[in-house]
Amino acid sequence: MRAITVSKKSIDADNLKFKITTVEIPELNDGECLVKIHGSGVNPSDVKALLGKMPNLAWPRVPGRDYSGIVVEGPSHLIGKEVWGTGGDLGMSRNGAHAEFNVIDSAGIREKPKNLSMFEAGSIGVSWTCAWLGIMQGANVSAGETVVVFGANGKVGQAAIQIATAEGASVIGFERSRDDYLGHTNSPVDIINFEKEPDIHTAIMDRTDGKGADIIMNTVGSPYFDAACSSMAKQGRQIIISTIIEENLINLRTFYRGNYKMIGVSNMDYDNIVSGEMLEDMRCGFETGVYQPYPINKKNIFKLEDAGEAYNIVLRGLSRDRIIIDPSK
Repeated sequence: MRAITVSKKSIDADNLKFKITTVEIPELNDGECLVKIHGSGVNPSDVKALLGKMPNLAWPRVPGRDYSGIVVEGPSHLIGKEVWGTGGDLGMSRNGAHAEFNVIDSAGIREKPKNLSMFEAGSIGVSWTCAWLGIMQGANVSAGETVVVFGANGKVGQAAIQIATAEGASVIGFERSRDDYLGHTNSPVDIINFEKEPDIHTAIMDRTDGKGADIIMNTVGSPYFDAACSSMAKQGRQIIISTIIEENLINLRTFYRGNYKMIGVSNMDYDNIVSGEMLEDMRCGFETGVYQPYPINKKNIFKLEDAGEAYNIVLRGLSRDRIIIDPSK
């Protein structure tokens, strides 16, 4: 089979390097399936892995955390099923999906939503499991709450907004320089443009009648951390999924008097089996249309031979759209 193979980290962050090689199709152990890959998104964490910046990464490695495809070997009741998946282990501690085939634990196999294409299904895992862990499992969002999302038009931000509005929450989104929201939502989203309203605290308080936000999904981290801490309602929850500066100050008296919660989310700790369970929880939402996949532009679908271009688009932030590798071409 053909696969992207990486034997050591790339030291050239301006031009990521890897090889497309032909290797033996892996033999299965008990409890495993062989999936023929039809679509696999390129995530920022896939790029960071090539730069040696991800935990639990072991060389040599085939990258690629998200996938969709068809089961071609394994337990008889799974063969032929169209499946989707992701996992913090894929492309990190075990080989990933930027290859013609990938070995997946049978317990991690989940049928993809019937109404999603292979490319759509293969682009969802990392972003949506991150948002799910924060909004649903971490913050336990409920109807009537106010959710603030920093980085509303980012892929995790869009997933968080879809989930929150589906649960009946109202959403305030922050964008660095835009007035509009680009993704799907189940209710109107109030977008705040930083360039026009740079005072985060005032913007949130004005829109919540001085109460503050019940949940803040901070997809950026340190730049908005302090303002977020001062802009939460009683029993507010702030979700952190990333940061620029690692060490940040917090007023502990304000924190405990507000009965606040800080929720850290890293889906790297959730393997393909646990991640498959999360995707299964989401599947009905996609099949009923409550959740919508990211739009896939044909120009952003790349053959394995062109994966270098795909990776560098993600590395340099040249597109807001999902970038997909189609190893079947």
